Amino acid sequence: MISLQARLSTGLILTLALLTFLAVVIGGYSLRQMAENFVAARLEHDLETVLAALSFDARGQPQLTTDRIGANFHQPYSGHYYQIQTAGGELHSRSLWDAELALPPLAADHATRAFITGPQEQRLLLVGRAFQIQGQPAAIAVTEDFSPINAGLRRLLLEFIAVAGVLFGALLGLQRLIVRRGLAPLEQIRRELPRLARGEIPQLSLDAPAEVQPLVAELNRLLDLLNQRQRRSRHALGNLAHALKTPLTALTQLAEQPPPPGDATGWWRDLRQQLQHIRALTERELKRARIAGGGAPGQRVLLDREVADLIATLRRIHRDREIAIETRIPPGSGFAGDRDDLLELLGNLLDNACQWAETEVRLTAGANAAHLWLRVEDDGPGCPPDQLEALRQRGMRIDESRAGHGLGLAIASDIVAQYGGTLRLGHSEKLGGFLAEAMLPSPSLSDA
Repeated sequence: MISLQARLSTGLILTLALLTFLAVVIGGYSLRQMAENFVAARLEHDLETVLAALSFDARGQPQLTTDRIGANFHQPYSGHYYQIQTAGGELHSRSLWDAELALPPLAADHATRAFITGPQEQRLLLVGRAFQIQGQPAAIAVTEDFSPINAGLRRLLLEFIAVAGVLFGALLGLQRLIVRRGLAPLEQIRRELPRLARGEIPQLSLDAPAEVQPLVAELNRLLDLLNQRQRRSRHALGNLAHALKTPLTALTQLAEQPPPPGDATGWWRDLRQQLQHIRALTERELKRARIAGGGAPGQRVLLDREVADLIATLRRIHRDREIAIETRIPPGSGFAGDRDDLLELLGNLLDNACQWAETEVRLTAGANAAHLWLRVEDDGPGCPPDQLEALRQRGMRIDESRAGHGLGLAIASDIVAQYGGTLRLGHSEKLGGFLAEAMLPSPSLSDA
């Protein structure tokens, strides 16, 4: 989609181009009209001079007092011509030599103005009129060569176009500066969006133009609402699990008593198994609520600090086994996502590794401009290659000899997929056991 700056710039450029074109066209037309009016006014004066010098003799023949006529009308092909048509004959200026002008119809009530072609393909402006002189009809026309004026107008128009082009370029630079300064607050919001995605800031700044401020405020309100709903959901889950724990404990205690006499169908044994299963699920949800805490969206999660608390919790859970949990996390490494998602992802991967490890579990983290990767390895028996994909299915367990419900790796896979990443399962070459590596995309400025 075209950016707002590009749209404004395109609209302003087209507007300036249209205004410049109109200025050139209207300016050129106005200059030509002004020059034509000036020459026509001079020709009307020449017409009156010729009219004053014209007379008729007793036989009705036209006569012209040539000493009252300007010298331009005596120079051959000067462009200044006159031509008189009467019933007794025609008179031509000496400058016409032996040529004759093709006059348009002339009216008596107003002067006629027209362009005609004269000798030597001259472009002539003609002014003429019909008169009654001493009772004799006469049509008088005077002309002037308009070609030099046309050449001057062309030179002036080219200069005007050059000046207009310079002004057009200056206006383009000015409007670009105005558009950039006007959209500077929007550029600040655009820079803040990747930071919000990376979790460096919790909300967008409200220092925005009045037209965009409602949108920014609504987005911040939605972020707060999402945070509140997520917190309420996790609290409700923890409260539900805690509320179920007491009656389930009582039922479990009852189920642990000797079965009643005559239990031939084994329903008492099935009851105890189902209660144990429900109790394990409840403990798991309580543990998740205890580990998750209150992370808010739009905040950057520091790996080393969160992982330290998570590992401390896992060591307490698996305190009956001497498992060494090693972490290799570069200082300052962060996760641009929800804190609860990170803890649930690593919690499931590390808890699975602790259950199957013999003596050692290792967590390694790394990041570059495009990805964040988290690798969890153990020195346990691992998993056959042909059964790795089955571990991603909910409830699928390869080995029933260890406690579990077959949900941890499936949940981890769902979280990684939610962030657009990949979860690779395989064999650890360094520790010899199971390997789970999550590759998550890292938001950057280019993603905005």
